[in-house]
Amino acid sequence: MSLDETCLSNGEVWTFLTNKDGHGGRGTLAAAIPGTKSDEITTILIGAMGKSVRRRVKEVTCDLSPSMMLIAAEVFYNAHVVNDRFHVQQVYNEAVDEIRIDIRRQLIAEDNSRDKSETPITYSNGETMRQILARSKHTLMMSQNKWTDIQRHRANILFKHYPILKTAYHLAMELRQIFNAKISPTKAMGRMNKWYEKVMALGNNNFRSVIKTFKNHAPTILNYFRRRATNASAEAFNSKVKIFRSQMRGVRDRDFFIFRLVKLYA
Repeated sequence: MSLDETCLSNGEVWTFLTNKDGHGGRGTLAAAIPGTKSDEITTILIGAMGKSVRRRVKEVTCDLSPSMMLIAAEVFYNAHVVNDRFHVQQVYNEAVDEIRIDIRRQLIAEDNSRDKSETPITYSNGETMRQILARSKHTLMMSQNKWTDIQRHRANILFKHYPILKTAYHLAMELRQIFNAKISPTKAMGRMNKWYEKVMALGNNNFRSVIKTFKNHAPTILNYFRRRATNASAEAFNSKVKIFRSQMRGVRDRDFFIFRLVKLYA
């Protein structure tokens, strides 16, 4: 099963419980509940499903939302709660991007205080460092084997002048390799601990959210290695809901919109 939240219209957020075995068709939508309050949603789900049904659920995937994790743990008490690996990687990638942004802001401040008659330094790829930093966002999120020659040249210049970005990037790729490896939770824990120590050793304030995430959610992150389940099916279902919403030109009648979703996917 998967738990995720979806915005229907005008900031109105609903919690969707979906069944991976439905593969996006009939039998996918198990529950659609307004709001994200854990106590309210837990009460509704427990009241709607018997104990024997909830006991049969062995795994529930969700993002890093404390509310979704609490609901999953209380309702499906016999299941392993799994944090989606892509949300975990996103937390780290955002920290890397914050370093890039901080460096660029510093360069902008220096440029503003510099004499305007001075010509900015242009590097071997024909770009200034501000341009290199601005155009490197997606490069720092990609594997090296997917870089174009232009991106590789730009990254080499960037890494030469800012070693912190090079180290942070390689740690991002190391985390991806750990998730891609078909290993047991025990082996994954050993590799994750070594990776975590390297992040701590950087001593960069931008990684505080990363350290906090791994410290608070280590067991549920490691549960991924049991069956390598992700929240991709829930994200795909959310995309279907958004497409359906756009086809209907928005949600004018919320109850009728949910009724149609239920008829199609429940």
